[in-house]
Amino acid sequence: MKIRQLQYFLRVVEMQNITRAAESLHVAQPALSQQIGLLEDELGVKLLARGSKGVTATTEGQLLYRHAQTILRQVENTKSLLTKTTSQVSGSVSIGLASSTARLVCLPLLAAARKIYPSVVIETVDTPSADLTKLVMQGRVDFAISPDQQAIKGLVRMPLFTEELYLLTHQSVEFKRPRVTVDDMSPLNFVLPSPPNQLRAIFDQMFHAERRSYNLFAEASTSAILVPVVAAGLASTLLPYAAFKADLNISPIRSHRLHTNPKREMMLCVSETSVTSHAVEKVIELLREVIKDLVLSKQWKGCELHY
Repeated sequence: MKIRQLQYFLRVVEMQNITRAAESLHVAQPALSQQIGLLEDELGVKLLARGSKGVTATTEGQLLYRHAQTILRQVENTKSLLTKTTSQVSGSVSIGLASSTARLVCLPLLAAARKIYPSVVIETVDTPSADLTKLVMQGRVDFAISPDQQAIKGLVRMPLFTEELYLLTHQSVEFKRPRVTVDDMSPLNFVLPSPPNQLRAIFDQMFHAERRSYNLFAEASTSAILVPVVAAGLASTLLPYAAFKADLNISPIRSHRLHTNPKREMMLCVSETSVTSHAVEKVIELLREVIKDLVLSKQWKGCELHY
């Protein structure tokens, strides 16, 4: 099994077309098909299924695709680590972020990286928080920022910050007191992340502690869905400031602090066994600086740094 074969295989799966994959790789289609065939012969399984709509990975092919991503990322990181010098930082870095965090952090991080490390390609994987650790352990991302991450064998956790959680409602919803209680929230309809989700667990615990129930209107796993539902006046939700900051001045929404003052701790998570490249190290440093600047400049409300 050769690195080149894995690279070819990944491109075919991603483009779902051998001809287009060959063109993008600048190789002849027969040569590409031959390499895929040799890979299938070596492994003793069919990796691709050809149909009228193109090429798709078989069950075995999907398994190889996931592992090949990890293998090629480790190869790239190892090369970067071994050639580490004081010269220009280069390479690729993949970051796993909860959608609520990504909405505030991604843009300033990419802007800073473009200015300081123009040869580094950053991939941000915006995913529900429950999947972040899985991506790290599988090697799909180099590191992730995960909420209230529990100890897992093989996972290294570094506390970054604690962020307050706010009740988000349509602007037509009003309360008599500055800090909203569970009793105040009980009449509302809610749209919440689907379990398992740490934010959902915090919300459930608030009501459980008061022996109250709530009206669940709908479930959604990303703030890109939660916030518009609130803006439409269909339901309320619980979110950190980062998730709705961009919408405060353009949407009919309002944030409220809670009497219980719920918070969640955000941690930087990396795999204990992964090879950390020079580019990854530099992007982690840059990310910490970007977060620090957002907090100190008061662009990130309800956020307390741990460094």
